[in-house]
Amino acid sequence: MAAGRLDRGLFDVTALLAQQYDAAHTDALPLIVEETDGMTASSLNELTGLADNASVRRLDSIDAHALRVGDVDLGRFWKALVSADGQRTKAADAPRVWLDGRVSASLDRSTAQIGAPDVWSAGYRGDGVKVAVLDTGADQSHPDLAGRVTAAEDFSGSGSTADKFGHGTHVASVVGGSGVGSGSGSTRRGVAPGAWLLVGKVLGDDGFGSSSQVIAGMEWAVEQGADVVNVSLGSSGASDGTDPMSLALNDLSRRSGALFVVAAGNDGEQGPRTVGSPGAADAALTFGAVHRNDSLAPFSSRGPRPGDEAVNPDVRLPASGSWPHARPARPWVARWTSTTSPPPVPSWRLPMWRGRPRCWRSGIRSGRPPGSRTR
Repeated sequence: MAAGRLDRGLFDVTALLAQQYDAAHTDALPLIVEETDGMTASSLNELTGLADNASVRRLDSIDAHALRVGDVDLGRFWKALVSADGQRTKAADAPRVWLDGRVSASLDRSTAQIGAPDVWSAGYRGDGVKVAVLDTGADQSHPDLAGRVTAAEDFSGSGSTADKFGHGTHVASVVGGSGVGSGSGSTRRGVAPGAWLLVGKVLGDDGFGSSSQVIAGMEWAVEQGADVVNVSLGSSGASDGTDPMSLALNDLSRRSGALFVVAAGNDGEQGPRTVGSPGAADAALTFGAVHRNDSLAPFSSRGPRPGDEAVNPDVRLPASGSWPHARPARPWVARWTSTTSPPPVPSWRLPMWRGRPRCWRSGIRSGRPPGSRTR
């Protein structure tokens, strides 16, 4: 652990219990194992061979594998990480091992609050922009989303991309809902009604998922050509930006030019340094929350980032009690929510950068949407 090869979260008993990674709730420990240059194929096969039910997921963006190791094999797994005499292998050769942490799901007045009507009147509706929503799936039959989703994929293991939790449908409607479901037309439409939507179900029907599922969803979104990737979810604990989800986001953003828009989180009442993963990533455009009167929402996670004291989040936008919510198989209804700050972004600046995706992140960081509050 001192060499930085083992995640401290593996030894945080309180956090493990909070994530239900205890014997009463699971018989396998979810891990993410990084490949290293000094790691032989046989060593890697030995580790992945211990995976529960051979459930191994390759995570190319961070050169790692996600796997679940059963209780009976945890001792053998540990021995495979150390040398024959019981001493740790050289740090340069030892694989980095993280806990595959649990993550959870985090328009009336607000469209005006961020200046969306001005953008619409200027002719910008997000036309042609691909926005991937990584969440609990989406009800594609909902009138607000009908015909808007160009691709959908399940990474949660639930067996479908249907949204039985509601959060993903809500977020997708905020991003690009047509407003048809409410019978109000443009009054209840999403902020980028011309955007195309990609739905990646990375959280299960209970609203929870794992880091590796989110990483797999991010990789898929980039493969699908997403211009923007909305991630209204995150870990419950603060991150210094070196966790698996943050590292994957940095790599995918650098290689693809996609803009990852991430919620800061809901731990603001615990004080500063509470932004979680993947909002702590260098390449993430991380959004905190304000109320309808532009005051800072108490629950909104805040910086600075632990470790290097970097400024985080980047911008704050309306969140709680502000947005239209399209529920699965139901008409539009209003709902209090706190983890949906990122969706307003596509209508604010992104449509104007159509065709120049690699300029988006630096361009957006140089300014802010009308009515927003920084930090």
